[in-house]
Amino acid sequence: MPVRVKLDLRPLLKLRQQPERVLGRLEKACYATVRHALDLSLFDVPRGDRTPEYDEHGNEKPSERPLAETGFLDGPEYRMDRRLSVTWVAGYAHHAAGAIHEGVHWDRDIVNPEPHFLKKAFRRSRTIGRKGMKAAIEQALKELFPPK
Repeated sequence: MPVRVKLDLRPLLKLRQQPERVLGRLEKACYATVRHALDLSLFDVPRGDRTPEYDEHGNEKPSERPLAETGFLDGPEYRMDRRLSVTWVAGYAHHAAGAIHEGVHWDRDIVNPEPHFLKKAFRRSRTIGRKGMKAAIEQALKELFPPK
C-alpha cells in the first residue's frame, strides 16, 4: 500500500540561505567546548623543574616559556561551501609539544593525534560539547522558525 508524504522544503531552503546565523550559534558552543578542554588539559600537562641555565660569564640564559603557558585557541574557521561548518582548534605552541593540537568540528573531531594529555581533555569535554551544540541548534531553529 503506497503512502503519500507531503514535505515542505521552504524551511530547509530558508535555513540554507541564512547559514551565518546558525553557524554563529554553533561557533559559540564550539568555543566553549574547546576552551573547557584546554582548561582541563592544563592539569595533565607535564611540568618539569625549571632550573636556570647560565652562560660562561655566569649570566642566566634567557629561557622560553614553559609548556603549560603556551596553550592557544584558534578559530573560528568557517566553511561556507555546500557543507557548512565552523571549527575551533586548541593546542600548545611549544617545541617540546611538537604538533599537539586538536579541534572540534561541530559534529566530529578533525584532528586525531596520538594519545596525549590534550586528547584526554577533549574526551572528557565531548558530552559538554554535544549538549552545547544541541542547545545552540535548537535555539537557532526556534528563532528562524517561531512556533505558529
